[in-house]
Amino acid sequence: MVICSGQEINLENDVWTVIGASGKNINEGDLISLNNIISFKHQATGCYLNSHDTSYERVTPISQQQQVTLCSDRGSDDDWLVRRYNSTTSYDTGHLMSGDIIGLFHISTNKQALYSHSVLLGDRSQEVSCYGDGSEKNNRWRIELIN
Repeated sequence: MVICSGQEINLENDVWTVIGASGKNINEGDLISLNNIISFKHQATGCYLNSHDTSYERVTPISQQQQVTLCSDRGSDDDWLVRRYNSTTSYDTGHLMSGDIIGLFHISTNKQALYSHSVLLGDRSQEVSCYGDGSEKNNRWRIELIN
C-alpha cells in the first residue's frame, strides 16, 4: 500500500524515477510532456506505482477505495496520465517542472485520480487511493525534480 508520511522530502523513501509507459523510454534529463502517459519507479525498492480496479477485492483499509500499491512486475496497471494544475484553466500544457502541482490519473481503471486521504492510519501516515475526477485538493501532488 502507498502512504503519505509528511511534507518533508525523505530522500531514502520519497524518490520516484519517471519512466516511460508501456515500454517507451525516457532518458535522464529528457523533458516530460504534460498530458502524457508515464510510469513511476520507486528508487529505494525498484517497484512501480501501481493500481487496479476493486474487482480484485484489494481496497484501501479505511476508505475502502481503489488501492494504490507498489508492484515489482511492470504492466499496464503502472500507467498514469500526468497533468499540471493551473489557476486560470483546469489543466496546463508544456513540460513538467520542479514545484509543479500535478494530478495523476490511472489509465487502466478509467482515469481515477491519485488521492491522499485526511484520515490517518495507525502510524499517523495518510492512506492513498485512486478516487474521483481530480478536482479536489487531495488529488493534487507537488513534484520536485532532483538529479
